[in-house]
Amino acid sequence: MDSAAAGPEPPVSRSRDRRPGDGRPGAVEGRSGAAPGPGPSADSRVPPAGKAQEALQQRYRVGSLLGRGGFGSVFAATRLSDGAPVAIKRVPRNRVRHWDELPDGTSAPLEIVLLDKVSTGFPGVVQLLECLELPNNIVMVLERPERSQDLLHFIRARRFLSEEVARQLFRQVLEAVRHCTSRGVLHRDIKPENILVDLATGQAKLIDFGCGTYLQDTAYTHFAA
Repeated sequence: MDSAAAGPEPPVSRSRDRRPGDGRPGAVEGRSGAAPGPGPSADSRVPPAGKAQEALQQRYRVGSLLGRGGFGSVFAATRLSDGAPVAIKRVPRNRVRHWDELPDGTSAPLEIVLLDKVSTGFPGVVQLLECLELPNNIVMVLERPERSQDLLHFIRARRFLSEEVARQLFRQVLEAVRHCTSRGVLHRDIKPENILVDLATGQAKLIDFGCGTYLQDTAYTHFAA
């Protein structure tokens, strides 16, 4: 997928048996990789500190920097088990201001909790494939279409969009917003840089829920930060 960390947490790996973009929910797994199978016991998801970093190095080959923001950095990477392209987002723990609980009771940054709500079974939101909690960083492994651009660079490369292309992209963004709303999630930072376009399919995907929050009926009284 940005909030002061609520004290030290044990390293936790949450792995989903998904291929990037397939939208299939999978069992929460430990550090044995993305192989299908039953989820582990709670104890197996809390290994000794340092194993999460080791697992990251064993599962992924990290490449170039894709982007850097106020709360973290995103790198291109390859999943070694099948060669699938992924994105790895690193967020320093001390920049995580808001924590909440995942459905299984695991404590996690709010960005991960929100992504867990909206990134299953819907192609218009980037899929969260795995999360790892390191001693100093939170790591999110996200789907990454092999050929893709954010909407800002997509428009700049073409100088302008035809009405048909603009209409198709706008419709997809609206569908993604409607999907998030139906799951009780408010993105709060929809802009061209946070819309990823799959160049092979034309599919638009909403990314970066770092400023997101829960949808509420009453007025919002705090700025997203």
